[in-house]
Parts: sequence; structure tokens; C-alpha cells
Amino acid sequence: MKKFVFSLEKVLGYKQQLLGMLKNELAALQARRLELEGQIRSTELQFDSNNRVLIDKMGLGMSRRDIASYKTFLAELNLRINSLMGDLRSLEWEITAKQEEIVHMNSDISGLEHLKERQLASYRSEAQKEQETLIEEFVSHAAGRTG
Repeated sequence: MKKFVFSLEKVLGYKQQLLGMLKNELAALQARRLELEGQIRSTELQFDSNNRVLIDKMGLGMSRRDIASYKTFLAELNLRINSLMGDLRSLEWEITAKQEEIVHMNSDISGLEHLKERQLASYRSEAQKEQETLIEEFVSHAAGRTG
């Protein structure tokens, strides 16, 4: 009997390669998320620090021009935080979509692997039947010679 060959082996290998690429893309997106979260925290700390300085200086007496400058700077920081938060939300959507792609690809691969296992089991069963038939023929042929 000829050797077992899974006809969809190349498709399975291709899908496994794609899965690896998808996982690498997900890892890059997650690294980008950590970077964005760090930028948000840093900007929030900068906002809080400058806001405390403004409050302290206002308590000691400060010119309107200086107060306006601080408030303008704080507004810019707030806009930057909001922009970064928007980027983070978009990135979260990308991460979710990539995770769904990975789940789908895992499902495809699992289906192909189960098909391969079923075909291999069928192949083994046929091979065993063929061997049994050959043994029966050998035994009956040998019995015919001696009898």
C-alpha cells in the first residue's frame, strides 16, 4: 500500500504560516498599545503637575497673562490626551479585529488537522484490512500446499 499523503498539507502549512504572521501583527499592535498608554500616563502626569503649579502660583498671586499662558498650555495637554485616547480606542478596535482573525484561523487549522486525523485513521484501517487479507491469503495458500 502506498504511503499516506494528506492532500491539503500545503493548505494546512500555508494557514499555519498565516497564523504566525497574524500573531506577530497582534504582538506589534499590543506593543503599540503599551506605548500609547505610556504616552497617555506621561501626558496626564504632566497635566497634573502643571495644574498644581498653576494653583500654587495663583494662591501666591500671579499675573493674568501668566495664568492665561498656563491655561493655554493645560488646554493643549488636554487636547493631546484626548487625541491619544482616540488613537488608543482605534487601536483597541484593531486588536479586537486581529484577535478575531486569529480565532478564525485557529478554527480553520483545527478543522484541517481533524480532517487529516480522520483520513489517517481511515488509511490505517484500510492498511490493516489489506494486511489481514494478505495474511489470510498466505495462510490459505500455505495450507493448500501442505494439505
